[in-house]
Amino acid sequence: MRGLALVLTTFLLMALLSPLLHDADIARYVPDIALVACLYIGLTTSLEKAIALALVIGLLEDGFTTGQTVGLGMEIAVLSVLASHRLSRRLVLRGPVGAMFLAFSTSLATSLVELVLSLVFVRNFTEGASGPLVVLQSMLPQALVTAPFGAIVFWLFDRLDALTSRKNESVFM
Repeated sequence: MRGLALVLTTFLLMALLSPLLHDADIARYVPDIALVACLYIGLTTSLEKAIALALVIGLLEDGFTTGQTVGLGMEIAVLSVLASHRLSRRLVLRGPVGAMFLAFSTSLATSLVELVLSLVFVRNFTEGASGPLVVLQSMLPQALVTAPFGAIVFWLFDRLDALTSRKNESVFM
């Protein structure tokens, strides 16, 4: 029940955010809601369930992004869940600043992973206008746009968790 609620909320956030940013003519840098959702899931869920949820969220992200290699979103989602699950054993995350820093740093890291995977698996990635330079130039603005949504999504998912399962624990204070 909790996993379904998290996936549906992530889908709704991605579905609502995309047309709103397009209408406001600021769709160049879109916050990576799927990444932030995978970070939260990795921090609060067992590893097996977190990977399964990350695969579903990554599949949804692949459906929302056009012109991207199919499966890249799923792989990045699983890698971010694995990293955040590993961090959950060593890091106590409390408050909005921690969530924003985690979203910022992970967004930078996933941009680098996307660059490396695209260089390896996409044949004509280095040709034309959609090469490595575009990914490198958009890395910092993408992370800066994603960071505030880290706090928002963590807060929203914490409230959703309070409704679905956990009663006394809180990741976001």
